[in-house]
Amino acid sequence: MDFSKLAIGGVAIIPLIAGLVQVSKGLGLGGYWLKVEAFILGAIFAGLAGAMSFDLIPILAIPWIQVAFIALGGGVAGAATTGLYDMIKPLLEK
Repeated sequence: MDFSKLAIGGVAIIPLIAGLVQVSKGLGLGGYWLKVEAFILGAIFAGLAGAMSFDLIPILAIPWIQVAFIALGGGVAGAATTGLYDMIKPLLEK
């Protein structure tokens, strides 16, 4: 499997996992559990991408899976904007 093509619905899996782990960290999850979360998400998402590339997923389910990943990507992007605001806020107050 070509890892450069690990994307579902146009959403790259590796940055999505990193973003979801960051959201969990912001919600108070820490230490060992962040590694467990990253491993589980990676295994599920990579397995899903592999199953889709080998046509193991019913064709009617693929658009729904893609929409779910687009929504996850949007959620992570939304959460990232709070971090950007926190980073820029001190600059705006000067």
